[in-house]
Formats: sequence, C-alpha cells, structure tokens
Amino acid sequence: MFIDNPTIPTQLEVVLDQLHAIRQKSATAHSVKTLLQPSGLPDVNENSSQAALHLRAARELGLAAEDADGHLRLTYPIREGKPSAKVAIIDAFDRHVLSSPDLEPWFGRIYSYVICRGETGIPSEGGLRKTLCEQFNNALPARIERTNPLNDTKLGQYVRWFTYVGLGWRDPSKRFIPDPTDRLLRSLPAIFESSRQMEAGAFMSAMALACPELDGGALFLDAADDQYRASDRVCTGALAMALRNLHDEEVIQLDCPKDSQGWSLERAGNVRDQHTLQSDRFDRVLYAEVERK
Repeated sequence: MFIDNPTIPTQLEVVLDQLHAIRQKSATAHSVKTLLQPSGLPDVNENSSQAALHLRAARELGLAAEDADGHLRLTYPIREGKPSAKVAIIDAFDRHVLSSPDLEPWFGRIYSYVICRGETGIPSEGGLRKTLCEQFNNALPARIERTNPLNDTKLGQYVRWFTYVGLGWRDPSKRFIPDPTDRLLRSLPAIFESSRQMEAGAFMSAMALACPELDGGALFLDAADDQYRASDRVCTGALAMALRNLHDEEVIQLDCPKDSQGWSLERAGNVRDQHTLQSDRFDRVLYAEVERK
C-alpha cells in the first residue's frame, strides 16, 4: 500500500516522465534512483528512499512494470505527449484505488464516512484527526478485516491524494473540504454510456457503480452503517454540491420541477433558480457532454 509511505503525487509525475524520457535505454530501479537522487544533492545518502517509494507507487498503480529484459517501462502508450503523467496517475487511481478496497482498503471508505455523516471536512489538527480515525475504525462493520487500521499519519497522506485526484480542496485553515466535482466529471461518460438523459434513480444507481465512494456505492455502504438509506432519496452534501457545480457549468442539466419527488439536493443549501431548478429535488439529469469551463 504505497499511500502508507510519504509519496507525493507531483514526484510520482517526475518518475513517470523520466521513465518515458529514457524509454530507449536501460531503466532499472538503480538508474532511476541515480537520476532522481544523485549523490551530490543535499540530504541524499544511500538510505534515501524517495525514488524507491515512488517506483513502488508506479508499480502498484499499474503504471510501470519490468519488461522481458528486466528494464522498467511505462505500461501505457504516450502519443504526442498524451496522456500527461498526471492524467495517467488519476486514471490509474480511479481504476485501482477508488474502484476497489483491495489496494488501499481505507482510502475510499474514510472519504465515504466523512461525506455520509455530513462532517464539515477533515481537520488539519492532529488530535482531531486521530479522533476521526478512531471513530471510523470503530464504526466499520465486523465483516471488514481491520489489519493495519487507519491512523492520523495515514490520513494525512490521504488528504494529499484526495486533493490531487479531485475529491476536494483545502480551506485557508488547511481543513480538507470534500467536493467530488472533478471525480464526478471524469465519471460521467461511464455513467451515461450511450444515453444523454437519465431518470434520477437510474442516474444514482449508475453513479454508485462508477464512483463506489459516493452515495450508494459499495465503499460508501461499507462506511455508512445506519447513517444512509437510499429510500430517503437525499444526496449527501458533497454529492449535491458536485451536481450543482456541474449544472452551473452546463456540463449537466438537472431537471427539478416544482412537484418533484426525486432525489433531494437540500444538503447543499437552496439550489432553486427561475429556470430548471424550481425545487430542491431532481427528477432527471441531462448530459450536455461539453468541455468544462
């Protein structure tokens, strides 16, 4: 579980860029370390592990592997500079970390735990983070194995990655505020597939499959316990915020008629306007499939 260690997303980008740059040459763990951590740098010694840790992250995310000659190579093709290292990392994170608990069992679940309970975010102060971790560990269902439980050190690493992969942002006090707008945006093609309009219930079901850490998803339900009932048809504040953001940016259009009995967005505050948002509940979602502004 590479997130247990102090991996930094932008440093992982550098590792991937280097592997691409030397793709025609011999690339081993030693040669990559020599490039990224030359002995002349301050504070670098034979025990420095930053390069090794980030190579481990690249392997665990399925971004790099050894070829038949034992050389490290990227596992994804790059054409005309695309995808960038950042795009590749985020795509791998969606597939390997947010889609399943196998690689990192607590990453998606603690996010779900926070948004399900309507918390104001993840605090920056260590003592409050420690309390949050204890509450989370105690709330997990008995069927989930608690090997290597979540702690405040690990949570600090998570917050860095939450921000990087588009699950939220930090306010001026360094508190992490959940906001899955970017995560939901990336998932819209998978949610809608070939359709352009979905009824609210169908949208929520497809969204839960594409984003297991959000409302109704498998990771979300692991952390929700008795705090969430789909039959209530009330979106978490984080999801409601993301839906309203994408509506305002004209990526999607929420249909909220006055007499709607659909899913509620009330936890994000009053969403009404004089046009399509005539209530705080949406009946259907139209996918505009336009570039985000």
